Amino acid sequence: MLIETLSVREAREQLPRVLERFRQGDRTPVGVGSHRKTEAVMVSVEVFDELTAERAQSLTEAMASVRAEGLTVGTDAEAIMERWARGEISTPNMRELVRRLYGAA
Repeated sequence: MLIETLSVREAREQLPRVLERFRQGDRTPVGVGSHRKTEAVMVSVEVFDELTAERAQSLTEAMASVRAEGLTVGTDAEAIMERWARGEISTPNMRELVRRLYGAA
């Protein structure tokens, strides 16, 4: 997806307009970065909530799949995956932490 990327100065100046767009239902993400290289993305809280809910649903489905196979997930691994579902860590980071937890790194 190609998104508009604003410099930090432009983002500071245009923040009220960006927020108004989000209030009006615009779901288009807005990037912020240096030299037009996107380093962060602003999205409406509605979009953020949907993305977080999708991650949580993916985690719920994965846990159900594990249980359906008669297996269990340890509380430490579950805590790592919940951090991922909340968007606190990336997918590669989550995988690495779980691998290390089980000595598979």
